[in-house]
Amino acid sequence: MHRKILTMATALLLILTAIFSTSCSAESEYPVTIGNITLKSEPKNIVILNKNLADIISCIGYDVKMVGRSDEVNQKGMGVVPSVGLNANASPASIDELDANVVFADNSLDKSVTDELKKKGITVVILENANTPKQVKNIYKQLGALLGGNITGKAKGKEACEMLFEELKDVKAAVQTMDVVKTVCYLYTENGVLKTFNKGTWGANMLDFTGGINVFENSDTDVVVPENLMLSNPDYIFCADSDVIKYLKSSEKLKKLSALSKNTSIISYDEINMQGDTALDVLEKMLKVMRPEDFS
Repeated sequence: MHRKILTMATALLLILTAIFSTSCSAESEYPVTIGNITLKSEPKNIVILNKNLADIISCIGYDVKMVGRSDEVNQKGMGVVPSVGLNANASPASIDELDANVVFADNSLDKSVTDELKKKGITVVILENANTPKQVKNIYKQLGALLGGNITGKAKGKEACEMLFEELKDVKAAVQTMDVVKTVCYLYTENGVLKTFNKGTWGANMLDFTGGINVFENSDTDVVVPENLMLSNPDYIFCADSDVIKYLKSSEKLKKLSALSKNTSIISYDEINMQGDTALDVLEKMLKVMRPEDFS
């Protein structure tokens, strides 16, 4: 009886091993499919039209494949790469001349450009910026897989993202040991409406890494209620541009915010939403405003 059970167990183990081996051998680097895009082989030459995608790809380590960029992709070290024009209206002819086989862009890319690139046999990957930390982690894995394969590239993307988050968290931990916690917020306008980074957004995450308390971190909406802003009266206000500062100063209520006198600074919307290595530079920029004594 015992021998019979042992024989059955051994047979079951062999079957499971065979299934496992088959599933492992079936997994390969390529093809990689993300949404409706399938890459049959690893891209050798890429053009990046979106600044944030370039930032992430660089953080992963695949910027070595970049042979072209848009004018907007102007991070340090990327200016040496040939430009193919503006993000929305890149030149298909210039991209083709660079022998690129994949173009990374966002939805601002003109459809006529996309169609022309496809006619030339160039794959266009459209990816929008991530809005939450969870989406950021996902886009790292997607870009890693597209550029390096389902196994190697995806793992490389995941590791790069984890390292970035760890570095940002380390800065926050160091800051929190220093002194009194400061309150902070970020303001921008959209169609004349004053908005902020509320809970769950990447921007709110960046504010949190400063060690400060985002006065809108628990808000369910990104629309700013003036009375709530006045009540919280943050120690520091970061604005998307000078128009936001003008907006605040022109309001009878908001012009009384104490931070407007000396603790209001401009960090562009694009900057604070960067999700690669530039995020560390932006965090340092914010901390220089909030804690100038630590950088003297």
